[in-house]
Amino acid sequence: MLKKFLKLLLLFVVVLIIIVLVQTWRFTAPLKQTKSVAIPSLPDSAIQHLSAAIQIPTISVSDTLPADSVALRQFRAFIEKTYPLVHQKLQRIIIDSFSYIYYWPGKNTSLQPNVLMAHQDVVPVETATEKEWKAPPFSGQITDSAIWGRGAIDDKGNLISICEAAEKLLKQGYQPQRSFYLCFGHDEELGGSMGAAKIVVWMQHHNIHPALVCDEGGFITKENFKELGRPIALLGVAEKGYASFELTVDAEGGHSSMPAKETAIDILSKALVNIRSSQMPARFTEPTNEMLQKIGPAMPFVTRMALANRWLFNPMLISKFESSNGTNATIHSTIVPTIINAGMKDNVIPSHAEAVVNSRILPGETSSDVLDFLKKTINDDRVKIKNYGGVFEPGKSAAASSDGYKKVDSLTYTLMDNLVPVPFLMIGATDSRYFRNIADVVIDFTPMLDPKGFHGIDERMSISDYQRLVYYYEKMLQQ
Repeated sequence: MLKKFLKLLLLFVVVLIIIVLVQTWRFTAPLKQTKSVAIPSLPDSAIQHLSAAIQIPTISVSDTLPADSVALRQFRAFIEKTYPLVHQKLQRIIIDSFSYIYYWPGKNTSLQPNVLMAHQDVVPVETATEKEWKAPPFSGQITDSAIWGRGAIDDKGNLISICEAAEKLLKQGYQPQRSFYLCFGHDEELGGSMGAAKIVVWMQHHNIHPALVCDEGGFITKENFKELGRPIALLGVAEKGYASFELTVDAEGGHSSMPAKETAIDILSKALVNIRSSQMPARFTEPTNEMLQKIGPAMPFVTRMALANRWLFNPMLISKFESSNGTNATIHSTIVPTIINAGMKDNVIPSHAEAVVNSRILPGETSSDVLDFLKKTINDDRVKIKNYGGVFEPGKSAAASSDGYKKVDSLTYTLMDNLVPVPFLMIGATDSRYFRNIADVVIDFTPMLDPKGFHGIDERMSISDYQRLVYYYEKMLQQ
């Protein structure tokens, strides 16, 4: 009986191996070889313009503070002077004092318009880190290879590139076939509620339904997917949702010399530990599946085998994705504490403790799912949970089969030799999330190569990236 069982087991294993190998063989295909175009070099004036834009500190500090009207007015005067044809030939609509829509009518106004987006504001620079910068953060210092300063990548590089491309084409007397709206918000770093959100309201009021919206987002990477040996263009076709929750605990306080067995801080700390020691269920979203489907057939054998036989190796894939913070965030709705407050004096046990946790929500899940997970994971009625700030549920995804996606996809092949564009789930949030309800397709992509200093120290835009950006936006306007 045992011998018969072992024979059957061996047969099962052999059949399983054959199935796995056949599926792997069928999932094998090389990526096509492509050749980029010769991208025109930048005039010195374009480099000076980005440098000058960086020197204007359009900092968004907090949504409880008013916008820095002095810096934003200075920036407005700068773009008016620097790009005269944009302001002479295009209609400008001012939204909430400092956000702008530039309307460029096309030859065929019956076609749905396209939208190119960027934002003017930048995040602050931590005072303690200023001495660590190789160039002062708002100097706009120019070297042989880069332009340095806060906003170079996020997001004045995009904004100035759009303006450079538009001004160049206007000088040539060019008019696009399809109408364009150039939209520049002023509070993206605070959530975009006064800028992009109101731009969308204006478009809805005027019954404007864009065919394609392009904003900052994914980039070109050689540092990720190294096993492919090819640069990958991450075309953001969807964004995770956004929600924050406030956790509060009230318990008896008192003198620190006579502590109770549990204090408000103890209870809150346990809740936070429980949250961080658990994760919401892993799930591969449509953009991630499409990305894996495209690059999978060219991956090394073991990875290709796992992707071709996900019915068997899905736990291994999940473990692989969870090994990196970045890829882990593409398969989980994440939850992390970002604010914690309790106490006012070192010898007083506080009676109140509070914390804020921020969640980035996978498409297909909702803020209600996150709230249910928090309640179940904390499992303590003493911890009160409520929404903190605004909630953005995940928006719709742009299909890789859509015309808008195909336009961006085809253009990326011209940017770098053997570049491989793939659909990508944005784990951060951009102003474009407001447009997903009114536009056919939204793509978040900035053709920079593994940018450095994003929201951190030594932010800079390489000259080669800047050159690529201006070319990219010029061709977008000409499509």
